[in-house]
Amino acid sequence: MAIKQVANYFLRASNQTSINLTDLNRPGILQHIASLTRDDVTDPDSVDVTASQDRIHHLIKDSDTDCITIASLAKTRLHVEDLSSPKELTLKEQTFAYAEAGLLLLTMIEGDVPSGWSFPPATAYCAPKKRVETWLTEERFPEELGWKKSERTIGLMDFVPVIKGIYEEKRRQAGKGPLWKAFVPSFLQQAGTDSEL
Repeated sequence: MAIKQVANYFLRASNQTSINLTDLNRPGILQHIASLTRDDVTDPDSVDVTASQDRIHHLIKDSDTDCITIASLAKTRLHVEDLSSPKELTLKEQTFAYAEAGLLLLTMIEGDVPSGWSFPPATAYCAPKKRVETWLTEERFPEELGWKKSERTIGLMDFVPVIKGIYEEKRRQAGKGPLWKAFVPSFLQQAGTDSEL
């Protein structure tokens, strides 16, 4: 199961043998700046992780359809990162931030979770807004709204196309272009050069 794999990864990365749930909420563990649903907490002794109704409302409003999508989550990621500015996410925090967004889509998806091994398109992911809102505000699975547990175990590979999609869409919305441009020197990207990419 993906949660067990993530927990084992966390334990190895933090050189721990057990998880203290209170510690998970402290800044720098799972609590991070630019959360989709929680305001930034910088006091290392704080364990207040009350959901921010403003952030949840913004997340819901970022989609102009009845579903939370990869595109709407990219828009929300940009918004919450702007709220945290000038602080920037560390690599560890980015990992948690994208996993948080991916988990939201994979858990609340309408229908079966597509296998990550099939590299589904971004349009394959639709999490009904009302279902997401209930889950985030009431912290329960909204079975009365059609939520059902996935019939198959969700694995780490299932997160890959979701996280990749959110990351690429976020770059596009921020005007940074496709990911490959981050790795190609700018002089090769300029119009009028004879080089082919």
